[in-house]
Amino acid sequence: MCILERTPRLMPDKESMYYPRVQHYRELLDSLPMDAYTHGCILHPELTVDSMIPAYATTRIRSQIGNTESELKKLAEENPDLQEAYIAKQKRLKSKLLDHDNVKYLKKILDELEKVLDQVETELQRRNEETPEEGHQPWLCGEFFTLADVSLAVTLHRLKFLGFARRNWGNGKRPNLETYYERVLKRKTFNKVLGHVNNILISAVLPTAFRVAKKRAPKVLGTTLVVGLLAGMGYFAFMLFRRRFGSMILALRPRPNYF
Repeated sequence: MCILERTPRLMPDKESMYYPRVQHYRELLDSLPMDAYTHGCILHPELTVDSMIPAYATTRIRSQIGNTESELKKLAEENPDLQEAYIAKQKRLKSKLLDHDNVKYLKKILDELEKVLDQVETELQRRNEETPEEGHQPWLCGEFFTLADVSLAVTLHRLKFLGFARRNWGNGKRPNLETYYERVLKRKTFNKVLGHVNNILISAVLPTAFRVAKKRAPKVLGTTLVVGLLAGMGYFAFMLFRRRFGSMILALRPRPNYF
């Protein structure tokens, strides 16, 4: 007879009572408009506190925000064969950036973010009530660290980088979430994969974006290129490190033994 040693899994079996819970929070957290938060904190730093994005990023982007229309017209003239497709693509991007530059829209999605974090706070409180033993600390969906925790940990770290931490879990606003994030920061796997990601984004992403903008090649520029590069590369890093974090946790877990 084979006995499978009970081993924690990042994603529970579909038959497990934990599966719907993990799946719900994965989908909920992964659907957050991280690109909009990124654009918003760059264009409206007054909405942030202790953002790690340097002030000069906002200044330089703002200084070019009026140039987009003339640049689109010039590109259309220089590339008649691609005129329709290029303008359509750039207009979509410009429309998106205009939404992200709209303070009312930003406040709306930040209010929606708070509702999501309220759900998370309530879920964490449930875990605490289910396991009141001193020293026992469950994770978001149960006793084990799951993919829902990967999504939550990386999301919180990204929000911290953008300057939305104090607004959402500072000063005792959401104590369970604050405690959770502090606990995540102490995990060796988290520090190995994500510990320095914020410094990487500052030192690599920002200078790269502005070097490209300065060279004006291709000349698509203004806010579209600089903000697009900044948010795009930042969001790519966000997704990449979330995947790496989950993979490393899985790799470090003990393999099930059969005997």
